Amino acid sequence: MKILRQIIRQIILEGPVKDSFDESWYNTDKQRNQFTHANEPYAGTHHRDSLKDMNAELHHEDIDDYFDDKRDLKRMWNDIIDKENLRSFWEGPKMKYFHSLAYYGDPKEAKQGLATDAKDDEEIKDLTSWGFFQLYNKDGNKDEMSTFGIYNGQHQINPLQIIFGVIISGRVTLATMDDAFTESRSKAKKSDMARHAPSGLPKRIAPTDDKIQSLLFEEEDIIYYNNLGECILDNWSIEAIVCATSLPDNLIDAAQNLADQYGVPLITPKEMGQQTGTIS
Repeated sequence: MKILRQIIRQIILEGPVKDSFDESWYNTDKQRNQFTHANEPYAGTHHRDSLKDMNAELHHEDIDDYFDDKRDLKRMWNDIIDKENLRSFWEGPKMKYFHSLAYYGDPKEAKQGLATDAKDDEEIKDLTSWGFFQLYNKDGNKDEMSTFGIYNGQHQINPLQIIFGVIISGRVTLATMDDAFTESRSKAKKSDMARHAPSGLPKRIAPTDDKIQSLLFEEEDIIYYNNLGECILDNWSIEAIVCATSLPDNLIDAAQNLADQYGVPLITPKEMGQQTGTIS
């Protein structure tokens, strides 16, 4: 009886859109790419030409096929979101999106524009908190941005990462339960940047089974899986700057100056709707 109740609960709560997406992705005659490095997390953080240069032994045709699948997967996610009229949820009042500027280290030590001081390629390199505000404007930012999704004020963000960052809004182009290991801005060659200049640098998830199963499509998915992770936003704007009161006074003053410059409020993590622990 307990098992039956669990099955019934799953049928009621688990969003049917996810099943529909899986059917469309897997039930096809198209040969999906079998890129042997796709399951290596940091392979996903490279843009196309950057990945080709990372290892001379990688076949360029395989990499091209891999990126074609990444593009197709993301396009299919957005197509089904629009078809099922789900964009109003992802871009509606129940959802907020936080981009951490403490993700790559203590903001007190962030003095570079682009943090390229990692020891090797296996370490994530990206914009420091200082560099972020040098590169992006309040509105109209074209590079897609990784964020932590916040559902009804609830999230699963590490307290160390929520001490400084921004709340942004924009077109949601992907939602997952985990860290999606999408392309990093620092792992793009000049040729990658030139190719994507009209629309901005994209962020796409690897077309592997585990990543596909991490995709979220509707509110019921968040409730059923009790999980919400990385969400990607395009054409985004800064809505607020988040700064913890535990940071040094000079950093809080600097954050207030930035907020005044951008014409947005300065808020604390608690005011953002912080609730440590699982989504419920």
